[in-house]
Order: sequence, then C-alpha cells, then structure tokens
Amino acid sequence: MLKNLLLGLTVVLLFTRCSEEVISTTEAEIGREYYPIKVGNYWIYDVTETKVISNQYDSTKYQVRELVESVFQNAANEQTYRVIRSRRNNADATWGNDTLVSINKSSTNVRRTQNNFITISLVFPVKEGKFWDTNAFNILDADDYAFNTVNQPFTLNNIRYDSTVTVIQGEPDLVTLDDRKEVYAYKVGLVYKKFTLYEYAQKAPENIPDPTRVAKGLQRVYKLNTFYAAD
Repeated sequence: MLKNLLLGLTVVLLFTRCSEEVISTTEAEIGREYYPIKVGNYWIYDVTETKVISNQYDSTKYQVRELVESVFQNAANEQTYRVIRSRRNNADATWGNDTLVSINKSSTNVRRTQNNFITISLVFPVKEGKFWDTNAFNILDADDYAFNTVNQPFTLNNIRYDSTVTVIQGEPDLVTLDDRKEVYAYKVGLVYKKFTLYEYAQKAPENIPDPTRVAKGLQRVYKLNTFYAAD
C-alpha cells in the first residue's frame, strides 16, 4: 500500500514539474510576440517633436517608417534583421533614408543597434515588475527599464489593442522631468512611444527648480499610424 502511495506521489510530482515547464515556455513565447519581426514588415508612426528653450515651445510634426529589409548572420552567428528607418514631413511627401538599424531577437531579449550603439528594448519572459539595464551592452551608465503593465488593453487613435505591455524608461526628479515609456501590442510591436527630457528653470531668489517652467528640453511622441505584416 505504502509503495503504491509513493509511486502515485512520484507521478503527481513529475506531472506537476512538466506542467510548470510547459507554462513557463508558453509565457516566454507569448512575450516574444510583443515584438514580431519579419522581412517585409513595416511600421509608420506619426511623430510630434517639441523643443523647449527658456520655456518657449516649438513643435513640428512628421512621419517615421521602420521597414525590415533583410536578414543576415552577424559575426556572432546571430540572426540579425536589417531595418531601414526613414522620415518624411507628411503623408504626401516621399520617404528619405534616415538611419540603418539592426535588430537581434533572441530567446532572452531584443537588442537594437543604431549608430553602432546597442540598447536592450525588451527582455523575455515578459513579467510585470521585471527590470533590466538597457545599456548593458554599451559604455553608458546603467539605465533601468521596467515592465509596468502586462497583458492590458490600450486604445490609440480609436483602435483597441487587447493585449499590450508598457515599458517605463524614466523617472522624474526635482531637477528634471524624465518621462519615457513605450507600449508594445501583441503581434503588432511598438504602438506608442513618449520621450520627454525637460530641465526645469530655477526659481529666484531661492534658486530652486520650478516645475512650471522649462529651461531646455525635448519631447518626441510616436503614435502608430500603419502596421503591415508580411505574409
């Protein structure tokens, strides 16, 4: 009787371990789908850029397209996607080549190389509260990114994305407004990006930062206009 009980317990434990492994693998695969990449895919973003000097705001609008042109093996024998990043003033203008970008998507992260500068965009598996150093592959100081919300709906331009993950990239302090974040949608990729770095002006006579006035700074907001998924 005892022998049968021990055998049954062993089977249950083995089944439980196998089940946990399957769940873990599934979660990792779902996380990878937040960054779909394939030759022929492209994304077009409406961008609003605002430059600030002495609390004077100057805004311009344009579009940016990222087109996955080809795939090759790099020196480390990693599958690498070549992305052409282009810009135009409006939807009626022609595209001009802006920057060449390379993307490496592994089982653990997504690395983006632009101007020979490597950053980590995402890590896998995707998990709320998880953080990583985006500058782990370059010489800059550590800059921690973190998953803020996972598998949550997000609406942009009257389009609802049922499953998204939000990456928080900056935190404001008393001197600087550092408000950076990205939103990735399941099987779509990046749908929204905000980059805001404002340095507050000093308030006289105390010479303390005044959050109502900006000495200098830059903001770029990207909103997905079009996503094309290649067959």
